[in-house]
Amino acid sequence: MAQKKAKKAAPAAAASVAVMEKKAAVKSEAPAKKAPAKAKITDAAVPKAYVIIDHPSEGETVSGLHYAIRIGASDGETVEISFDGDEWQPCRSSAGYWWFDWNNFTPGMHQLVARMHKKSGEYLIS
Repeated sequence: MAQKKAKKAAPAAAASVAVMEKKAAVKSEAPAKKAPAKAKITDAAVPKAYVIIDHPSEGETVSGLHYAIRIGASDGETVEISFDGDEWQPCRSSAGYWWFDWNNFTPGMHQLVARMHKKSGEYLIS
């Protein structure tokens, strides 16, 4: 009876070896070359130039004698700010933003406008 079990076990072992050899043969084949992916550039992929007054937000009430105005801008040479249509004043760059320290402002409504001097020489207005 032991001989019959041994004979049955041998064909099963041979079958598993054959499967392993077949898998190895498949793995050793060179993979088919794929064509390189083509990149499509759209307007959405190209960053747009921007300048925006982040803080204070429109309609926000500001109080006190000092307020640090934060301006977000894309890569530009300089950023300036104007209050109520007056002359442009330079802002300072720090921590990825442009800042202007607004001091001793008068109570009431004020219009703030920022502009960025682009590397091309043009200005972009907020």
